Amino acid sequence: MLQFFQRLENPDSKFHLYDSFYRIKKIEKVCQKENVDGLLIINGIDSKENYEYTKLMNWIYLGYSGIEIETNEYLDNTLSETIFVITKDHMRAYCDQQGFKLLKPYLLQMPNIKLFVPTIKEDENKDESEVLKMAQFVKMMQGLKRIGVLLPQEKNKNIEKWPLIQGYGLLGNGFFSMQHEIVNMSERINQLYKPHDKHSMKTLINVVSQRLNGHVSGSMQLLSEIAIKKRPAVTSEQMVEIFLDTFEIEENKYIKRCNKLIPTVTFGNCSSQQKLPLHLTMESSDLYSSLRFARTYFLTKQISKENVIIPIHDDFEHFVKEYQYQIIEHSFHLDECLLIEIYRALIESFYSALQMICQDYRKMTNQQIFDLCSERLIPTLANYKLQLLNDNLIVSVSSYNSFGEEVTINFKDPISFKLTPQFFTIRLEYKKIPSLVVNGTILGNVIFSDSFILQENCYYIITSNIPNLQIINTDARFSDDIEKIKKKLPLEKLGQQISERVDKNRLFIPSKYALLDIPIQSASYVLHENGIRIFTNEMGWFFILFESMKKIKFTQGLESAWMIFMTEPILCASLQAKTIALEFVGKSVDQVYMKMTNILKENEIKVDYTENPKEFQLTRQGQIILKKEQKVPLLGNMIKDSSFLLDYLESKQLVILTQVKSDLKLLNYLALQDESNQQIDNRIPIILITGTYSSGKNKFAQSLQRYASDFNQKAQVLTFNLLEQSILDEEGLLNKLENLLKYSQDQCICVIPFYLSIDIIVQQLTTGKLSKFVYIKNVINKININNIYQNQNCQPIDNLISQSLPGYCQFTILDSFGNEESEVEEYFKIFRSVCIKSNIFRITNNMVQSSVAKEIYSNTSYNSTLNVFLRIKLATYKSQMIPYQKVFLHNAIPCVKQFRKILRELFKTSHQQKAPMVNYEKLSDIDKFIFRVKEFNSTNKPQLFYLKAFLRFEGQLDKLYEYTANHNYTIERQVKSVNIILKEQLINGVKLQIPSYVGWDTHSNLGFFMVGQNISKDICQQYIEELIQKMKPLQPLLTKNDLSKEIIKEIEFQNRIVGLENGEFYDGQFIRNQDGEILEHHPKLDLFIQEYLNNQNQKIAQFNNQINQEWNNYLNALKC
Repeated sequence: MLQFFQRLENPDSKFHLYDSFYRIKKIEKVCQKENVDGLLIINGIDSKENYEYTKLMNWIYLGYSGIEIETNEYLDNTLSETIFVITKDHMRAYCDQQGFKLLKPYLLQMPNIKLFVPTIKEDENKDESEVLKMAQFVKMMQGLKRIGVLLPQEKNKNIEKWPLIQGYGLLGNGFFSMQHEIVNMSERINQLYKPHDKHSMKTLINVVSQRLNGHVSGSMQLLSEIAIKKRPAVTSEQMVEIFLDTFEIEENKYIKRCNKLIPTVTFGNCSSQQKLPLHLTMESSDLYSSLRFARTYFLTKQISKENVIIPIHDDFEHFVKEYQYQIIEHSFHLDECLLIEIYRALIESFYSALQMICQDYRKMTNQQIFDLCSERLIPTLANYKLQLLNDNLIVSVSSYNSFGEEVTINFKDPISFKLTPQFFTIRLEYKKIPSLVVNGTILGNVIFSDSFILQENCYYIITSNIPNLQIINTDARFSDDIEKIKKKLPLEKLGQQISERVDKNRLFIPSKYALLDIPIQSASYVLHENGIRIFTNEMGWFFILFESMKKIKFTQGLESAWMIFMTEPILCASLQAKTIALEFVGKSVDQVYMKMTNILKENEIKVDYTENPKEFQLTRQGQIILKKEQKVPLLGNMIKDSSFLLDYLESKQLVILTQVKSDLKLLNYLALQDESNQQIDNRIPIILITGTYSSGKNKFAQSLQRYASDFNQKAQVLTFNLLEQSILDEEGLLNKLENLLKYSQDQCICVIPFYLSIDIIVQQLTTGKLSKFVYIKNVINKININNIYQNQNCQPIDNLISQSLPGYCQFTILDSFGNEESEVEEYFKIFRSVCIKSNIFRITNNMVQSSVAKEIYSNTSYNSTLNVFLRIKLATYKSQMIPYQKVFLHNAIPCVKQFRKILRELFKTSHQQKAPMVNYEKLSDIDKFIFRVKEFNSTNKPQLFYLKAFLRFEGQLDKLYEYTANHNYTIERQVKSVNIILKEQLINGVKLQIPSYVGWDTHSNLGFFMVGQNISKDICQQYIEELIQKMKPLQPLLTKNDLSKEIIKEIEFQNRIVGLENGEFYDGQFIRNQDGEILEHHPKLDLFIQEYLNNQNQKIAQFNNQINQEWNNYLNALKC
């Protein structure tokens, strides 16, 4: 719980898409090694709240690492209706609306995902959503034989009892385990959680170490913020309470660990009966991760002698008569020096050990570090006439996995060690330190410990944010006396008080030893004629006389001024701190700083002025700017910048996914950071614009072209008509580009159709024959926010985001039209999370802004070394190219007026299951369920994704329209750039209006261009039959079966006396034979019927010929 809230407060701990992707790819690798077709993940009640799936979801999508995976025991309802199948090369997913809302950023950016999300209406209908879930589950299982599952316990190993699996058995194909081979992968997947990865390291650096530092700060503030005279009463139990609060919560509620390090704060022993402890030791760890540290802090001013003011009271000690100035020697200073020298030796030994380990990892042993530490301690102790006792020096080296479990340090497997980030801890302790002042007294122990990461012969100290040194004065004897000085009783040495106490300044005391920096402290000042009294919570009161100040320098700033000078080591003499810097802000500038400069001038004390040292930056904004200016990723072999390390670990992980044997070197990665984006090239520059269908690439290219002249450049756009697109491939595009450049050497804006491979085109432009004449300037990915999904079930359009990957793309353009600002901002954040090193711009309605155009025309970074590296890094993240079928149907026939409505239904029905059969309502509920599931997963049906057409409407031949349509919307645009003239012409004796077009090749463009899957020319022809105007229906020729009984009777009656032979006769009512018997019908009735049919069919043929002639005349008139 504490980890959770800490993560909310620290944006640097955010779980990034690449982190989730890397973990999924690790599962894919496991599927390959275990030879399973996919890992099935069923959440919620459908798997009986399977705890193993909960852990996996915590790890993949919720950003938990290590023991956190197990502490979050239940997924809330948000993810309970989700199903995933992770195969060897892609993912299949089903999510309800709630689950999709939570996982949307991850799912949209996941390459090669097959996603199904019920619509809001379907999701609200529980019966319908259950059908869709089962149908999608069956579809997700198609083509998978050997299935990995996670089985938590022996009693739950029969997955046939899981509700979703039971539903699978109802479909008539047998039990799930009969159709698929079940493999329990629980143990194998649990092994994935234990090694650290980039995100778990990020959590250690940005969350855990920050919290430990907060505990240290809180503990030391408990001591420093109370009055000095009350500090001796503070106990170690009070100091350690802030550590134990968190520790006990975690221990009692979540974790039972055998190797736990219980937080401790221990005060050192007193050097004498009259003296307080000189130091304390502090040691703690994070129970989740076992990240640990140890420090030794000091409880005196660390000085050999002190300028003090002693009050002289009256005989009855009722009031102070006067003050006396004295210099007091500190007899225990020798013990202070001994403790801090040993502590310094331990710290220097720690850093020397890191240097030694980086040169040879095999030297990270207790004995090697013990020997190194002994070399430093022996001369240190000899200076105080002490000998090193081996039993007193304790060295321990340990390593921990992401669960905080101690693991064996093994460098015999260099590949796994280099590829997997690990953290280590070195703990150094020297105990039983004897007092040099009081014989037989033991001062206590000195401890130092830090946790660090090793990478490529370099190291990063995770707990470096915890100060190595803090000094808190617990001796109030003289500090209180200085505080009591009043104006009415001036001290001759200090002189008259001439200012009130002014707070909120800062005091900086540089130490000679870089590893023992004394933290900057908040300070208050009181100015006197001859000196200044200073108070800090840590040190208490002390004063400095002007006459003891040497080499005084002042800085001048808008917000603050500093006074830097040297003096006798009145504070921290053990660290040879002879320089002091005083800051003046706010009221202290007028009340202290200005007055003090006047006093120094009056006393002819020489002062100089200097620039403001960078360490003294006051404002937070100034510190941020300074940090950026001083950003040094690597200092020697010490990694200084955590973000640099995390970026490197991320890059290394993703490179490993592409090629395990290719190990990314840290120094090579460092060199990439300084790579310039700008390049000079004398070849013809090419700007490539890619994007999904209906993304508005062509309109954007034309808008971009218009800005070229504003930046003293020329640009031409490579485009294709509909007929060209129907037969276009990558080679054809390059050939047309080559022909275009023969006539013009201007830079070319090349729009890449979505069904072509941008990778093939880029490869040919960089290594093919055109590479001698052209180079890729930059690549732009154009995205239409209104066209994110293929269908209403939120299947992302293929290659939607993968084209925006850093390195592959330098600019991502998000285009909106009529969208809410919240929707635009949502997708902007999603793309920003994946397009880390590319520029993202928002535009409206394909209209590019001048500032965006300037950025595009000035950028030439595609072939920079950094971008080449990014393409290698993210190669595994690229989506696979989905094969499309494309069909062009030339059509000059006008379309029907109901065109728009029919077109919308065309896209809708091409993605949906077929309608239920006629007797569907008569089925039982179970049979209905089975029927719906099977219909949903019927054979591969055609899917139409994109349609572009140039067309006319019946009765409106003087107008030309352009249509672009997909599942999400239809755009209609009247082509006004073409001049249409209607002329009357006599065709076959009939006057008809014939349109002529000026400025447009209608022959190659009139028609329908369609792209989809499982489509053909015949299928597309069926699609457009309902869209275009049809010839009047022809009348079919008649047959005998078409004649009614009444017509046949009429034919017989009209021929009643015709052809009667052999004695047959008509008696006025019936036809009789020669014997007078009534005949059923006329003997030659069939002959009469055939004559009738011949006459009628001749008329029908004439009528049909007339219709055909009129239609042909109409078609001839439409030809242009």
